Parts: sequence; structure tokens; C-alpha cells
Amino acid sequence: MIDPPKPVSIAQRVSELASSPVSEIISRRVEEFKHAGRSSKEFIFGELCFCILTANTSADMGVSTQNIIGLNGFMNYDALELKDALKRAKYRFYNLRSKYIVEARWIVDELPGLISGGNRQQVRDYLVENVMGIGYKEASHFLRNVGIFDFAILDKHILRMLASEYPGVRIKVGSRQSYLDTEKYVIDIARSMGMEAGILDLYMWKLATGKIIK
Repeated sequence: MIDPPKPVSIAQRVSELASSPVSEIISRRVEEFKHAGRSSKEFIFGELCFCILTANTSADMGVSTQNIIGLNGFMNYDALELKDALKRAKYRFYNLRSKYIVEARWIVDELPGLISGGNRQQVRDYLVENVMGIGYKEASHFLRNVGIFDFAILDKHILRMLASEYPGVRIKVGSRQSYLDTEKYVIDIARSMGMEAGILDLYMWKLATGKIIK
């Protein structure tokens, strides 16, 4: 009897993708993220708002809503104006997320300093502990989008990929420790490939969804 072929590992699949024209697209996206981290505090806050908006919804919806609201809306609309704007954008969680964004404006002045120095793990913890609507996935996503690639963005697509290769991985992560425990799988794969976890995420997301979105 012939043994069935072994499934292709995540590292192998990513390696193949990294040897294709996709790598050029991802390299450009990485440079865009680095540039975002050197942008104005308002622009950086807009990326934080994007990550608040993407929680429990699609990245496509987060992008389209961010484009509709714009920096002026994120920075200046009061809670009612922002709620109405999110509702017009057909964004589902308009009540709660408008409140989170308005209440997060206190951090605008801090953001450039936070992302430019200090212990990055502590920065992520700080965001999770102090900004409503930001969990470990959202904080990791935000930091990646402003040029910090240390962390894994454990959304459902990435978790399913990991679970297919590592039986101990759960499709949902809850506590800080469970996030860190699962994140280690991504970090280990990234290190084995000489790649940062936040960049590996772009390749894994492309494999899982066929898309490259911020």
C-alpha cells in the first residue's frame, strides 16, 4: 500500500509564495507600513481606528469604512456624528465602535512615541489595557500596520491554518496567555524562515484568503 502524501507545511507553502511575484507586492506593502509609522499622529490614530473597526468583522469592511470616515471623522466627529457616519457606511457595530473611537482620542499625542521606542511587548500590553476595543489581535494588527512586525495577528484565517498543522491550536484565543502561547507557533515558523511574524502573516493571509490587505 502506498502511503498518502504528507500535507505541505505552512513554511513550505509560504516559501513557494515568497519565490513568486507575490513577494514584490508584499515588500511594497511592508514599506507602506513603515512609512505609516513615520506619518503624523493623526494618520497613526487613523490606523488604530481601522483596527478597532476590524474586530469581529472583515478587513474589507474595515478598509471601506476607514476610507468613508477619513481622518477628519476619526479625529473630530462627536459620538453621534461618528455613529451616524458608521451607520451610513453600513458598518454593523456603529453604536459601540463610535464610542470606542471617540474615547480613544486621548492617546493620539502618545502614539508616535509609543511606536518609535520602548519595549514592544509592553507597548502592545499598554494598548490592550488602556484602549477600549483593542485586544491582542487588534493591537498586533495596529503595530504591524505602522511598521512593527514582531507579533502575530491571530485572526480566524490564521488560526485555521495553524490548527491544520498543529493539533493543539484552538480556533479561538481568549486570555493574554493563550494568545501568547498560540502566537509562538507563528513566531517559530517565521524565525525558521528568517522572517518576522508580522510579515509572515501577510503571506499566510494571502494563502488563506487569496488577498493582501493591510
